Amino acid sequence: MKILMLQPPSPPGMNVKRDYAGGMGVADPSDRKVFGHDPGYITLPYMSLLYTTGVLDAAGHEVRFLDAQADNLGLEAVIQEVQSFKPEITVGVLNLPSLYGDLEVLKAIRDAVPETRTIAIGSVAQPLLDFVVDAKAAHGVVRGDPEVILETLIDAVLNGGHEDEIEKKGEVLTNRAVSHVESLSALPPIPYHLIPIEKYWYHGFGRGVRYAAIFASRGCSYNCYYCPYPMGFGKRIVHNDALAVVDEIEKLYNEHNVRGILFRDQVFTMDWAKTTVLCDEIIRRGLKIQWVIETRLDRVNEELLHKMKAAGCVRIHYGLESGDPKLFKLVGKEGAASSMEQLIENFIMTERVGIHPHMFVLIGLLGETWDTIHNTIETIKRIRPLTLQVSVVTPYPGTKLYDVAKEKGLLTTDDFSQYTGFKAVSRTDDMSADDLVEARDLIIKEHAKAIRSKRVGHLLGLAWRYTLDGSLPRRAVSKLKARAA
Repeated sequence: MKILMLQPPSPPGMNVKRDYAGGMGVADPSDRKVFGHDPGYITLPYMSLLYTTGVLDAAGHEVRFLDAQADNLGLEAVIQEVQSFKPEITVGVLNLPSLYGDLEVLKAIRDAVPETRTIAIGSVAQPLLDFVVDAKAAHGVVRGDPEVILETLIDAVLNGGHEDEIEKKGEVLTNRAVSHVESLSALPPIPYHLIPIEKYWYHGFGRGVRYAAIFASRGCSYNCYYCPYPMGFGKRIVHNDALAVVDEIEKLYNEHNVRGILFRDQVFTMDWAKTTVLCDEIIRRGLKIQWVIETRLDRVNEELLHKMKAAGCVRIHYGLESGDPKLFKLVGKEGAASSMEQLIENFIMTERVGIHPHMFVLIGLLGETWDTIHNTIETIKRIRPLTLQVSVVTPYPGTKLYDVAKEKGLLTTDDFSQYTGFKAVSRTDDMSADDLVEARDLIIKEHAKAIRSKRVGHLLGLAWRYTLDGSLPRRAVSKLKARAA
């Protein structure tokens, strides 16, 4: 059958990074008044949409992958593409900050192309199934991983049956049990011939480097009370075979000119042995690539970091969350037996090895006060991370934080378009939403002051390196120094 896999355009007023926050998505503001995606803004595909496209393609269906963000398509252009392709099924992604807009897109397709049936996927469908059903935008909704249930749901939407696996909610069909991928190795490869990979870019590599996002593992076995990862990617970590992962990288390297890999693993270094095998194989094959990962501060050691550096790792994203020791203990990072001092040392060690450690800080966790904010600032001043992202914690539906915040009356809005990952949509017992915004700005300001001299040294070091190989005139050194200051 003909199936259209759609990454919807970003709604007016925002640019959505759909695969972030456990597939809930995060969003930055935009001045755009219509559906689309701002030129120059990061383009990141929704990974389950990619892998499910591979499943359907391998099963022999006529599949088209339409990335309206990468192609910067508005709503009318998307509808025209659907009308031109005439699919029997259109599968679209739903995210939390873009939920109203994503549902509007599906409903517009349903109204304009009545011969196609619409199916919604996305982490948000688990906790907000009733909301999605009531919107009357989709004929079917996947709860969980679409890779393992979508074909069955499609058949049920078109032909009925499958009552043991599919149930009806109102007028919408959905899977009875939340579906989970049990083995990444069992999934077909992503069909890159269908993907506009040449249009994707990621700030960790820059515009001149073609990149691809892949999984070496998926899921998170921890249970941090604020985090949507276990809900969005599964509570059990499933690994792909390390050699198969490098096979995929090598194919991307040779056939698609990919030189950057963004590993979307939630805890990339959870299994040190598998990570070592992967690194050794990249080195053995001579693949000159850069790669970026996310992991926990207690899941690295110096030997492993050196191995990763040799294999091309250039950047690691760490979630410190809070620099206040007492608040950190309440976060719920089970298994983080190391003291905060050890975690700080691991962060600094990463930088010493030659890998760029990027720090995430969350403010507004349960128990946050101005005292804990100032303790976080002092910790940041000690570490002086070159790059830092400060977010106001979002109580994602389906997490324990959302339930507690709702029960205690801490939520300040139920408008999901405000749940961007950066806006204050809740408060704490001691801090208002405005206080949290003020605290975020203060942390960013204090961080900038703390690393001013470090940034000068970093940029001068880069300038000197490029000057030596002739790619940068010596006069640029003084310009970089002025820019850093």
